[in-house]
Amino acid sequence: MADSGFNRPSLPTLIATLRSDLMNRLHEEGVLRRLDTEVYARVQAAAVHSLYGYLDYLARNLLPDQADESWLVRHAQIKRCPRKPAAAATGFVRWEGVAGSPTLPAGTLLTRDDQTRFTTTAAASAANGVLRAPVQAVDAGSAGNADDRVALRLTMPIPGLSSTAMAEAIRGGEDIEALEAWRLRIMERWYWTPQGGADADYIIWAKEIPTITRAWTRRHWQGIGTVGVMIATNDADNPVPSPETIAAVKAHILPLAPVAGAGLTVFPVTAKRISLTLSLARDTPAIRAAVIAELKAFMLRDGEPGEKLYLSRISEAVSLAGSEYAHRLISPTQDIALTATELPVLGEVIWQNYSLAG
Repeated sequence: MADSGFNRPSLPTLIATLRSDLMNRLHEEGVLRRLDTEVYARVQAAAVHSLYGYLDYLARNLLPDQADESWLVRHAQIKRCPRKPAAAATGFVRWEGVAGSPTLPAGTLLTRDDQTRFTTTAAASAANGVLRAPVQAVDAGSAGNADDRVALRLTMPIPGLSSTAMAEAIRGGEDIEALEAWRLRIMERWYWTPQGGADADYIIWAKEIPTITRAWTRRHWQGIGTVGVMIATNDADNPVPSPETIAAVKAHILPLAPVAGAGLTVFPVTAKRISLTLSLARDTPAIRAAVIAELKAFMLRDGEPGEKLYLSRISEAVSLAGSEYAHRLISPTQDIALTATELPVLGEVIWQNYSLAG
């Protein structure tokens, strides 16, 4: 059973145990295939084995650390820790070189080449040759995020506008909270019982907002009785949340905080870009990509404000990359200290020839 210390008997063991018990009680000696005791033993063993299976299922689900998703919903409801829903990406669509002053109505549908759909949320008119309208992804999720200048195409013609526009700052799309991330938040509620404004309370409150996965409490941030809450996302390239998210976190915490919450400041982390110079004994584009992925994962894993990134750990992260055989970490040459408001972000990686790296 699930870490309970109880050893669940197997079905053959149950059959043998029941057969032996029945034969002893009925004073039977021979074992025949169609003997009544053999039939009774197999039928009862199957029933008991099913009951053991159900007990095993309960043992796994009675606590949230191993619970199935349906049971995790119950644990979350008891602890008032709902799953973060998916969020739709928002941003702008832009036309340049527009003649005249055509108007793009609200509700206009545009599509990306992968058939992701966007709709305008307000009407907009061209001015000085540019038309810029707010848009939102039709479907919630990270798939709605778009790089700047990605083509978005009108599904219906608009007089005075070309069929193709450019995406601008379409961000904020989030998938529904990952099951294991949700499980960790529920477990935090078990570890940290709400105390009406303790350090852990502010962390829990901040992480209830979509996209916020990391938070830190700073006591007396701007004087006695004030509280600073530093927040970050799990974006390996840019952990700094948007101004809208920062405002949402503060609006969420203020009604929950004690009276001292009047001195609440919510602020983002500062991204510290760390450039590296590496040489790989076996150097291919695939291995370079794997190294970069491992370095980003390392910075998410080990990056903590006020701590250090150790060279040995950076080198270890490089070694974890698939097919990496040997390497030299040329720079940095000493451990990297982070200030109390900094999180590490991988900057430029400069690749050197291994045989010439010394």
